[in-house]
Amino acid sequence: MTSDRATDVLVIGGGLAAISAAIAAAEAGAAVIVANKGVTGTAGSSAKAAGILAAPFGHGGLDGQPVDDSPARHAADSLAVGHHLGAPELVTVMAEQACAAVDWLEGYGVPFSRGETGKFVQLNAPGNSRPRACSAIGGGAAIMQIMIGAARRMGIMFLDHLSAYRLHHIDGHICGAAFCDPAGASHHITAGAVVLCAGGATGLFPTVSGDADNIGNGLVLGLQAGAALGNLEFVEYTLIYRVNNQLLRIAGMAPFLSRGGRLLNNDGTDLLATHFAETPSEQLGRAEILRLVQSEIIQGRGPVWLDCRSFSDAVWTEFESSQGDVVLAKITAAGGDYRREKIEVVPAAHSVLAGLVIDQNAATGVAGLFAAGENVTGIHGAGRLSGNGLTACVVMGRIAGKNASRDAHQTAGQLTASSAASSADSLPLQRLDTAMRAALIATMRDAAGKGLGIIRNQSGIAGAELVFANIVEKFAPPYPLHPADQDILQMGILGQLMCVAAAQRPESRGVQWRDDATTRDQNWTKWQIVTQSADGGYSWRERVMR
Repeated sequence: MTSDRATDVLVIGGGLAAISAAIAAAEAGAAVIVANKGVTGTAGSSAKAAGILAAPFGHGGLDGQPVDDSPARHAADSLAVGHHLGAPELVTVMAEQACAAVDWLEGYGVPFSRGETGKFVQLNAPGNSRPRACSAIGGGAAIMQIMIGAARRMGIMFLDHLSAYRLHHIDGHICGAAFCDPAGASHHITAGAVVLCAGGATGLFPTVSGDADNIGNGLVLGLQAGAALGNLEFVEYTLIYRVNNQLLRIAGMAPFLSRGGRLLNNDGTDLLATHFAETPSEQLGRAEILRLVQSEIIQGRGPVWLDCRSFSDAVWTEFESSQGDVVLAKITAAGGDYRREKIEVVPAAHSVLAGLVIDQNAATGVAGLFAAGENVTGIHGAGRLSGNGLTACVVMGRIAGKNASRDAHQTAGQLTASSAASSADSLPLQRLDTAMRAALIATMRDAAGKGLGIIRNQSGIAGAELVFANIVEKFAPPYPLHPADQDILQMGILGQLMCVAAAQRPESRGVQWRDDATTRDQNWTKWQIVTQSADGGYSWRERVMR
């Protein structure tokens, strides 16, 4: 069974970048469909996020004292934490529009933590030289529910449980996409423009902070449509909590460290005070903290604990009112007492900093194809500044939606649902059985965990690449792989390319740390970018960052 729909702008994804793009496109007058493989509002990483957005308002912390901050300082911090692999033009756009992004969310009803003066309570999030973290009350889940409600009132259509497996094109212009539902039925949606916001690729890894179903299919869709992928070697990790042997998939660093939390090894040593005595914890990059935690565990001094027992009542009151439902309530539900007990923390894949290469208009260079959120690279470089994840989703999502709407209006009337569907190949029908699917996914996650972890080396990378390559070789065309199983091939393709990029970078930088090449090579202050040719082969090029 096949169903066809048509719209002006098709947004593939269901997180904050997708919703921001959809609303911005609708604000610009476009009819919009949001198609998501999960349930919009609960699936993906945005709904599980702590709800912190970095923005240089300069309002200060709980004491209400203003600080000297600016978009230029925000951009400088972002580039520094990204180890100077961020694209300056994109970082500048994000920093200059960060405050407007928070104001825009507030305008749709998202509440943020404010002090007695009415100004934002801005926290010292890791890596930031100024307190600029704005906390959404209710966290990412609240942001998503409020913005989805606004989108529905605007007439935006949401289609859940649709997994995209191909982008359609006519004469080089992207004109829609093909989807498969859980029952195996195909669906075709024609659009004047498409925005890819389909989430990151942390689902390639065995332990994750967000949604394990995010396996990077948006990256592969864009690559196969002619867009370029960059920075595939960079994987960001975070800390999640283990309470009474339960792993809680909520990111665990910024909400606590920005309020003064400590990290202790099992001997009680304060890790940040011992190893980074001259650097305030809020100014430490995420990568440095994660390597320290992982090293303690490897050397037998784990587990590592989060200790917040010294927080004042005022700090707890603000924390519980702004993000209690996001983080603290989940710890309590698992049987933890965050005020009186240490909490074990565990490294987990948090974000893959790879993505489609875009310009300042969120355009991929393929006509009709835009991208935002974790489907793009360039803002974070080799390390993401705490608080920038959601900020970048909103800023670039809005830009992508607005420009996709403009592009769609220029192609209005030129495309039809039937023409988009006819550009697809006939659909293969051989589905993998449940046991085989589960085994393949487990195999790939194990390989990624061993080869693309916090600490890696050439041997481990090569072993992981072989695993992914074997799966790609088996299931690539002409194998009659059903659309419902295309995610297996997408995982294999992305994992293999990530390993190739990691092996080709002969240094340690940011979130890529090699124990067989621990120094930074200034000659490698550059991106690795890959494109796919018409015959399915790959070409690599570089962009030097200065």
